[in-house]
Amino acid sequence: MFDADLILLDGSVDLNAANDAAPTSVTRDAATGGAVIDIGAGGTPVSGLVAVLIGVDSANGSTDTLTAFIESSDNVAFGSVVHELGKFDKLAANKGIILGAEVPGVFMLRFSTTDRYIRLNATVGTSPDDFGTVYCFLTPYAFGNVL
Repeated sequence: MFDADLILLDGSVDLNAANDAAPTSVTRDAATGGAVIDIGAGGTPVSGLVAVLIGVDSANGSTDTLTAFIESSDNVAFGSVVHELGKFDKLAANKGIILGAEVPGVFMLRFSTTDRYIRLNATVGTSPDDFGTVYCFLTPYAFGNVL
């Protein structure tokens, strides 16, 4: 797919309410598939980066909810100073929330920051909400089609 250094969530674990903890290390968490990405001192290029979230599977139910946003910090453990850079959604029908009826799908979010560390913070609604295989990666070159 892409360079492993740019993958926020690797899809190795189903994204559900039981394993949606936000990462706090650049070492990939085997229990969640998530990791913090070190983009280096100074943050993103001036043009920013794009976070691409791909929901591969159908959700457990059409009303399942996934609140997913990109965060940045100058502390790899994301201590007390955390910046929310933006939330993923589909056509802003439900601001910052992806519904089970909207996956499979691809969601993109362009952002820029001067912070060094980036992570995906994804919270799945209460059990039995389950979004199955979900990937999230960073790229400077993604773009979407405007319909």
